[in-house]
Amino acid sequence: MSLSRFYLPSPAWQPDTLTLTGDEAAHCARVLRRQVGDAVEVFDGAGRVARAEITAVSKSSVSLRTLSEEYTSPLAPRIHLLPAMIKAEPFEWLLGKAVELGAASILPIVTERTIVHLGGDHLEKKMTRWQRHMIESAKQCHTPFITRLEKPQPLPQAIADLPSSSLKIIPALSEHSRTLHQVSGGLPSPTDAYLLIGPEGDFTPSEETLAQELGFIPVTLGPLILRAETAAISTLAILRHELQRLVGNQT
Repeated sequence: MSLSRFYLPSPAWQPDTLTLTGDEAAHCARVLRRQVGDAVEVFDGAGRVARAEITAVSKSSVSLRTLSEEYTSPLAPRIHLLPAMIKAEPFEWLLGKAVELGAASILPIVTERTIVHLGGDHLEKKMTRWQRHMIESAKQCHTPFITRLEKPQPLPQAIADLPSSSLKIIPALSEHSRTLHQVSGGLPSPTDAYLLIGPEGDFTPSEETLAQELGFIPVTLGPLILRAETAAISTLAILRHELQRLVGNQT
């Protein structure tokens, strides 16, 4: 039986002792009713996982003694997801699945057809909610990594200065689109890959042209028309598989 897992950011880690506070402490002590002497797992979202024993429980914190630690290297190549902003529920679903599939970062983008616009305090509240959802996804699937979440940016700004050596992918219905297998097959293994996903209704022709001028390769997902969140996660899963295969063939 797997141990209950809790998140503790790297700056809060101390040699031999760890302390859960806030939501994580409440979940440990009041929801799961863990007690002194119980074993748990703690992770920092950056590859470090500790097995620990509870030594004290108070109203506001849970103290732990570290029993062992292990570190997992990040997945390579790094895949960065740039999805257009969509409605709240499917977007949160997308974020959770991206964590499960090992996306290195997510940069939400604002496009000409984006209908969700956030700013000010509303954006900050959403960012906090999204981050919490991603932490919960990492805990549930026992990945040691939490995908980095960036603040939304307009499409031109988001894709303007990406590394020239990276692989850049945009699903498109163009007759010139190739499969991800065809695109990745003739390439050396990249360090980073960027996956650009449009909103409901897709990118405008001018946005597709801009992306391709900046090095994004159009790929096909087959004859089916997919919802934005389905396209994002389907493409991410296929791209992860193809890049892992590419790495394996070059080692």
